[in-house]
Amino acid sequence: MNSIWNNNLQAFNKRFPQLANIFAREINFVESNLDNPQNIYPFWKVFSAKNGSPTASENNLSLHSSYNPQREAAGTINNKNFLEFSNIIFYGFGLGYHVIEAAKKILNEGLDKKIILIEPQPLYFFSSLTILDWTEVFNVEKLVLGLACPPENVLQLIESNSKINLGKCGVSDAFYLDIPSFTKHDLPYFSSVKEIIKRNIEKNNINQATLKKFGKLWIRNSLTNLAKMQSCPTISSYQDKTSLPFLIIGAGPSLENILPYLEELQKRMIIVCVETALKMLLLREIQPDFIILLDPQYWAYKHIAGLKAPKSILITEICAYPSVFRFNCKEIRLCSSQFPLGQYFEKKLNYCPGDLGTGGSVAASAWNFAKYAGAKEIYFAGLDLGFPGKETHIKGSSAEESFHKMSNRLQSAEKYGISSLFSANAQPGKNYLGQPIITDSRMKMFAWWFESRIAACPQVKTYTLCPQSLYIPGIQTKDLKEILNNKAEILKEKETFINQKNNINLDKKAFSDLKKDFPENTDFWEEHEYLREYF
Repeated sequence: MNSIWNNNLQAFNKRFPQLANIFAREINFVESNLDNPQNIYPFWKVFSAKNGSPTASENNLSLHSSYNPQREAAGTINNKNFLEFSNIIFYGFGLGYHVIEAAKKILNEGLDKKIILIEPQPLYFFSSLTILDWTEVFNVEKLVLGLACPPENVLQLIESNSKINLGKCGVSDAFYLDIPSFTKHDLPYFSSVKEIIKRNIEKNNINQATLKKFGKLWIRNSLTNLAKMQSCPTISSYQDKTSLPFLIIGAGPSLENILPYLEELQKRMIIVCVETALKMLLLREIQPDFIILLDPQYWAYKHIAGLKAPKSILITEICAYPSVFRFNCKEIRLCSSQFPLGQYFEKKLNYCPGDLGTGGSVAASAWNFAKYAGAKEIYFAGLDLGFPGKETHIKGSSAEESFHKMSNRLQSAEKYGISSLFSANAQPGKNYLGQPIITDSRMKMFAWWFESRIAACPQVKTYTLCPQSLYIPGIQTKDLKEILNNKAEILKEKETFINQKNNINLDKKAFSDLKKDFPENTDFWEEHEYLREYF
């Protein structure tokens, strides 16, 4: 046992020195009990299989074969289709036979695969190192150990540096080895991890389907807007430049309660408005500091069409509908694209405008922008993610008015509202007051994104000014009167932050070559090497 442990420990320390420091207590415990192995792993009953190899059971449940555990593991690995995926994820691993066989296959066949081991109890991992030779596992170039990793952070381990494989990446490009006996020792933890991964796979599937449906439109937008990368400043100059509080404004019905106080709130916070809420602010003669519009469809542009906000900065990306770039505002700034062609342009030009990530909703990108800028406190108003009072949007918003524009004698505005209310699998929920609220599956997915993102960023405190909204764990309610009484005015600090200068230094030759490679008015995408896999 000592030689196996020593070899494994040496390989582990060399490969993961930081983890070795973090789990020094567990390592010392194992070292001090090598002569009494049952002290190390009282949760296992370890015995010899028929072929002489060690095997084990836990709570009378076999972890591996009692006859030939190596052959069983090799058969499982060879019969599974994990070769189709970039990531191999193990929910627990018992003594490690399956991990070792996967590592052998990767090393022997020279495969470019990432192995990710998820185990909430580190002692299970270090106990396995006293029983089996793991040195080949530590030789795998892309090995990630998720030991005692909070469920909400497991996603980052999987998504980090994930390559795109046939249009998929991260959790959607993964083979999951899920053997019940490997996870039974901590079912609540593994259930949480699986639920997080399931939701992200569903989100990725929705994004992929949307890409398939609207991809050609977004390509046309990107090609039309390509020159904007040379002329528009970016949000990169805002990164980590302020700790001022941000207020993100959505177009939910609860915004009605906040509108009368926005003028005072604007003196105390940086105001970020999603495009659907802009009209309501302008009607109150409030121009937000920032407007965010990232949806590339024409209908997103319609929310700001005909409006003017000469004191506001519009944040968008090159996939936006081209008319967006004619919006009358103080300045238009670009963020990183979330669509394949825009990302391709950025990579070719070594262009890093500033990534606001994805979350399914523009409010999620607004939250990301506030964090990107360095905010320590982020407030929401009108982010209802549900239908308080059975209303879909604040009255008078561009979204609500679109129902009236489309209405006729046979299809009233009320019918459009009801359709919106129940078109996405309406479900019951609760607001911050514990009262019932109608929501739907789409809104709940957005809420889950905020829940997981906020949990992963504990240094940023998030509040809502609208307790009528759908309750999201991690977001606290804040009394508006408390803010107006206690928050000092920050007008000078705001101005300094908002007016951050940004220089554009694109390689002219690289840009010229890119334009030649992507002629604006040619339907080339079905043949183009980079885009073929998407269409």
